[in-house]
Amino acid sequence: MRLRRVPSSTVRALCALLMLILLPAALPAVAAGTPVPSGPGACANGLPATWTKQMDAYAAAGAYPAAQTQQGSTIASVLVTIPAIDFTGDGQSATLPVGPCQTIYRFAYSDVSAPAGAVRPFNYAEIDWNTEGEPRGPNNSFVSPHFDFHFYMEPRSEIDQKVNCVSTNGRTCDQFKTSYAQMRRFQAMPPAEYVPSNYRPDVGSAIPMMGLHLLDADFDYTVENVNHNPTLIYGTFDGQIIFAESSVTLYTLQDVIAAPDHRLSWTFSQPAAFAKEVDWPTSFVIQYDPATGTFQAGFAGFRHHAATSAA
Repeated sequence: MRLRRVPSSTVRALCALLMLILLPAALPAVAAGTPVPSGPGACANGLPATWTKQMDAYAAAGAYPAAQTQQGSTIASVLVTIPAIDFTGDGQSATLPVGPCQTIYRFAYSDVSAPAGAVRPFNYAEIDWNTEGEPRGPNNSFVSPHFDFHFYMEPRSEIDQKVNCVSTNGRTCDQFKTSYAQMRRFQAMPPAEYVPSNYRPDVGSAIPMMGLHLLDADFDYTVENVNHNPTLIYGTFDGQIIFAESSVTLYTLQDVIAAPDHRLSWTFSQPAAFAKEVDWPTSFVIQYDPATGTFQAGFAGFRHHAATSAA
């Protein structure tokens, strides 16, 4: 049987048709009305300018105040306010950029205000937007775009100065470019009694001017559960707890809107002991204001703890 040579133009046409068939299934769903790059390697040459415009607009839409409230001498809550979001469907918004390539916009920092004379467990809050798009994390459950709300125990100047490393991807520390001594500080764990017994280090999550992330090993890491429940995190550096964090998807914010009182709360796991005297939260809360469309997110249910020496 004699084989006939297929013209190159025909091969190119067939390849183009195959890409049209396969590409939609390969890319994750994106928010309606949100301009995103398309095709494999879409972000290889940098992030889209439209993303920067969206983030600049959202950053300018509010002051992102972080405020501590009191009930007498007891801390009631530490909450940060974020502006309204234009939802276009379940877990979708035209306000904020989404995948298919992942980047983190660290766009808002606010010192925590408190009544005169009140002791502040958290010095400042950092609000990030993570576009996601590429499945990662436990069971590849971190795929939906989300906010990261960080509440740091030390001043920002100290965090920026000492919690640093070389990053070659714009997100995490490059362990080969960062000094051995500094990577040891990122990976050094606090004594076991100072960390909830169900938490484990995510060893690849060392981030400059942030720290290492510890995750709840008992949490149900499925896409559905992560979409509808905050991922509550302890942050460490050089053997100490330095921040508390929650990752919150748009699905969760929509759940808050749908709640009868526009408020939802989740338990924050507790360590057996504390290295320093501190007021520490027992829950994470989100509340929605229908009049303004704004959300408040942060920690609540604070309890006072004395310092305990490690065993």
